[in-house]
Amino acid sequence: MTELLRQVMAKIEKLPEKQQDAIASRLMAELHEESEKLLLEQLASTEAVVWSPYDAHEAAQKLSELLAAAKQEDNA
Repeated sequence: MTELLRQVMAKIEKLPEKQQDAIASRLMAELHEESEKLLLEQLASTEAVVWSPYDAHEAAQKLSELLAAAKQEDNA
């Protein structure tokens, strides 16, 4: 933990419990949003290939082509 974060936590500890919970909720929402953004960025940067051993090979192939086309559009 950084020194600045330690200082902030020390100040938060002195606040009433209701205010501490409000601050914690805002921080958790911010952290959740950041991790969600990171996940979406990681998904956007991956290659999507669909393979199916079942009879729906044509549908799987079409889905794979659509995903590849969407990725190409995003990169354009």
